[in-house]
Amino acid sequence: MGTRAPHPGGDQLPDVAGRRDARLPPSERGVGSQRLLAAAEKGERHDRALWTATAKATGAAGNSTALVGSPETVARALLDYVDIGVTTLLIRGYEPLEDAVDYGRRLIPLVRAELERRDRPAAAAAR
Repeated sequence: MGTRAPHPGGDQLPDVAGRRDARLPPSERGVGSQRLLAAAEKGERHDRALWTATAKATGAAGNSTALVGSPETVARALLDYVDIGVTTLLIRGYEPLEDAVDYGRRLIPLVRAELERRDRPAAAAAR
């Protein structure tokens, strides 16, 4: 997932055809992969930023979804997951080093700022 993730038009899918897990028939993959494939069949874009075209192209092999959009859009999408109770987020991109630097500069500060903004009223009430 990342701010430089493939364009929703599907013209920049990563090359994953040679990966071992990409060669497994969908029936031999786990339940999670099967659910992901079912979601991908409904369309490429889900919710605010979840893009599933890569999952469909790879048969849901490995990490095959992405959050796409501007840093602000991806930050809001991550916060949507926090809002439903997710406590741990794993983010990585197709270019691990470049994306990690980009996340640290452009994405994580936005998420942290919003979480801090949300915590201020609770901290003030606790005093």
